[in-house]
Amino acid sequence: MKQILATCIVICACIMAFEVSLLGVRIHKGMKFAAASVPFDVRIPNANHRILVVGDSTGVGTGADRPQDSIAGRIFRDYPDVEIVNRARNGAKVEDVIEQLHNFVSQTFDIVLVQAGGNDILRFTDLDKLRRIIVEVLGAAENIGTHVIFISTGNVGSAPAFFAPVNWIYTRRTRKVRQVFMEEAGRAGVEYVDLFKEKKDDPFWQEPERFYASDFLHPGSAGYSLWYEELKRQTSLPSILATRGAQ
Repeated sequence: MKQILATCIVICACIMAFEVSLLGVRIHKGMKFAAASVPFDVRIPNANHRILVVGDSTGVGTGADRPQDSIAGRIFRDYPDVEIVNRARNGAKVEDVIEQLHNFVSQTFDIVLVQAGGNDILRFTDLDKLRRIIVEVLGAAENIGTHVIFISTGNVGSAPAFFAPVNWIYTRRTRKVRQVFMEEAGRAGVEYVDLFKEKKDDPFWQEPERFYASDFLHPGSAGYSLWYEELKRQTSLPSILATRGAQ
């Protein structure tokens, strides 16, 4: 019996060591993606509308095959008369978005698109602190943008980069952060794009090779396409950009 128990312990330890090493490889890939990624940013003289993008790697489009496949890039593809100013940065937490916004306090945009929150899930930002900061972020965004749209992330626990029990912890953590974001976006009157799905309903979990980049953490081009469709479905972005803005 002792021999069987010892064998089981050794097998579990080997599996854990393999999973940890695999996670290290995927994190390294993610860092390479981040180093190579460029935010989609385009200036249009006499633009019909202006959009400011702030946030983290999901705003940059890290993991996509090319910048045009990011959410910002897909917006420009559908609305080529829209100017997009993109200040999203890899690794940014919600508190970093405040500084990104402060650089534009003297300007006005038709839409401020906030894409943030994933790093606060991963790094376990205190929820009370996160609530205070997101209130400040959304308030600052509303001072700059006629419309503010907040899009965070999907179920972080669905990412194959994480193994049990880490993925369970991150799913639970995502639920809690999502609740904070939805509550404060509702209080601020900001449109919130809800990307969270339980694993059994999550396309990212069902087809990881299709929707994740090869680090199995960041969305790939198909993943950003899925998110963009949700952005259009859940918000007034299409109707805003379909009208002619002030020149």
